[in-house]
Amino acid sequence: MGKKLLVLHGPNLNLLGEREGTAGGRFEDLNSALRSRAASQGLELKIVQSNHEGVLIDTLHAERRNIAGVVVNPSGLFGSHALKDALEAIGVPAVEVHLDGARTKQSVVKEACKAQISGKGFDSYFQALERFAQGEFGEPVKAPTKGKTLGRKVELNDAEPPAKTLGRKAEAPAASPAKALARTAEAGTPSKTLGRKGTQAADKPAKGEKTLGRGSKGTPAADMLTRALVREKIAERLSGKLTPAGLATWARAQWMEVQRGAPAESGYRDMLEDSLQTLTLSTMPASRLSDEQLVDLMTQLEG
Repeated sequence: MGKKLLVLHGPNLNLLGEREGTAGGRFEDLNSALRSRAASQGLELKIVQSNHEGVLIDTLHAERRNIAGVVVNPSGLFGSHALKDALEAIGVPAVEVHLDGARTKQSVVKEACKAQISGKGFDSYFQALERFAQGEFGEPVKAPTKGKTLGRKVELNDAEPPAKTLGRKAEAPAASPAKALARTAEAGTPSKTLGRKGTQAADKPAKGEKTLGRGSKGTPAADMLTRALVREKIAERLSGKLTPAGLATWARAQWMEVQRGAPAESGYRDMLEDSLQTLTLSTMPASRLSDEQLVDLMTQLEG
């Protein structure tokens, strides 16, 4: 797996380019270009945008053990001492970027960063990625082969053979939304989810995992967190049994328990933490998830 970086976008960057109406200059264009550049350089990205200082800080706390670096555009939070303190506290090298140079001198965030790149538009981000890839702030990254630039699929390689993982993943995009939604209903049935897990649990969790799997529909936070349980909760949201806010609240509670050391399905802890973080932020305007995106997330969790 390539070096994983966290990209943080601060307030109002989700509206980037909308007022100007310039093709190729919108927020989604920036993220698409970032992922493309990262893949070509052997980097893996987790991208989070929020208009709330606390969400950016919570994300830094949550990802601190999973990342090799941070690229942060604090935008209007350039004077945030809390954000600066969080960057210092996690002990991960960070690069501050700005699309223009207006706030570079006043920024306090730069005090917690290895470098500051500004005034270059999207290229400010691209230069930050390149410096991480070249090893300026750690080990350099080797350019990946095509088979190893699949992002989320790579995370499963330590739990099952690459051929199996890639085989299953290749089928997911081809499935119609109707079939995918049909699978969401099945995900809520314990018998189906247990059947899948039985073929993948390589480290013999034996008693605990089966018992917790059967009781997942009402499991307390101390029980085992599994992909099946997360799929079940998403299915409840899609069927209307759970509100968007209810799903986000549940995901945050589960994420906090995992951070405190609660057990998670062996080999999938990182994937589960990423999924919970995504669901926690799913009610916020900038990161709200559509039903189709929820189905896609369930598909990724099927493994």
